[in-house]
Amino acid sequence: MNDLLMAFEVLLAIYKDGAYSNLELNKRVNGASNQAIVTRLVYGVLQKNVQLEYYLSKVVSKRPSKTIAVLLKLGMYTLTYINSIPKYAVVDSLVTICEKYGKRQLKGFVNSTLKNFDASKITLPNDKFEALSVETSVPQWLVRTYCKQYGFDRTKEFLSVDTFTKEHIRPNIKRLTLLQLKDRLDRENISYEESVAGGLFVDNNSYIKSLNERGEITFQSMTSMLAVQAMDVKDGEKILDMCSAPGGKAIYMSQLADAKITACDVHQHRLQLIRDYINRMGGADITVRYNDGSVFNQEFVDKFNKTLCDVPCSGLGVVGKKADVYLTASFEKCKELAVLQYEILCNASKYTKNRIVYSTCTTLREENYNVVGKFVKENTQWKISKSQQYLPDGKGQDGFFIAVLERSK
Repeated sequence: MNDLLMAFEVLLAIYKDGAYSNLELNKRVNGASNQAIVTRLVYGVLQKNVQLEYYLSKVVSKRPSKTIAVLLKLGMYTLTYINSIPKYAVVDSLVTICEKYGKRQLKGFVNSTLKNFDASKITLPNDKFEALSVETSVPQWLVRTYCKQYGFDRTKEFLSVDTFTKEHIRPNIKRLTLLQLKDRLDRENISYEESVAGGLFVDNNSYIKSLNERGEITFQSMTSMLAVQAMDVKDGEKILDMCSAPGGKAIYMSQLADAKITACDVHQHRLQLIRDYINRMGGADITVRYNDGSVFNQEFVDKFNKTLCDVPCSGLGVVGKKADVYLTASFEKCKELAVLQYEILCNASKYTKNRIVYSTCTTLREENYNVVGKFVKENTQWKISKSQQYLPDGKGQDGFFIAVLERSK
């Protein structure tokens, strides 16, 4: 019961108080008897939230309070997806938790609801968009939006891929070559697969963590590396990283060429994340400074050869890693973000002589093609030389967008 209780308390903090899943889980999970199962329960419920909401609507006639709804979602998820806990133990534990949280009068309701629940007997909606929403546990508004942009079959394909659990790492090339990293992993009998970006997909373990802590490797997604490579940084160039924290892209750029890099962020506390990252990786020629990318800065005008705009976005392309993204996402918020993204891009164009790389970790045109398309239409001295929308493939590729913008000669 301890593991189910801990998972419930984490989920309650997320659903009721708006806590961030990773922070809340890290804060509490050390006391669990089985950290892996608590983590799986929490992220599993969040990832299946849309599906569990549908199940809940089918097993109760009136929506219960948030506390009981979270309890029932945890129960339905565990009964459906976790085979290591006997079903009777799941029900008994959640009934006990119900009483512990002062809902004694609802013990019978929780008990009968969970005992009667059987996911296999709940039919999907007749509407194909609603059915796909339930099957993939993606909000219906987003399913319909994706289908307009990618077509139904392509949408179903990328929404149905399995969650990819391996981590993507790259060597700190100031200390270790890719070949040397492979040799080390071979000696430790750790399997790996090389990515198109020149990093490695691995299962995280204590040895990988130790390499990261010593700054010999770093965790960086494949698509993040591709965005940096699209900058094509050269020796002697002045580079601006507009939205840099925690600093992984700026540091990677500093290792690819002897360039002078300015790494900015709008949040003062996140500037320290960049400095810490630089120190862990053995230092770099990077100037860290506060700057609001959405506000024009006269000091920056024409000062940089190239600029990276890895702008704030909805994060819809990385829901496999951030399971609570869907809880607060909406089409209106995506459109609001697009306004901010455009402001940042316009300011970047005034600071930059040659090239801008615009990137997001999202999958909607509103934050990607529409933003850069509007920009080049209204700023004719710039053109899109290359753009690509990456979609999750279940093999390590995130949902990510990269556009390379060049100033006309």
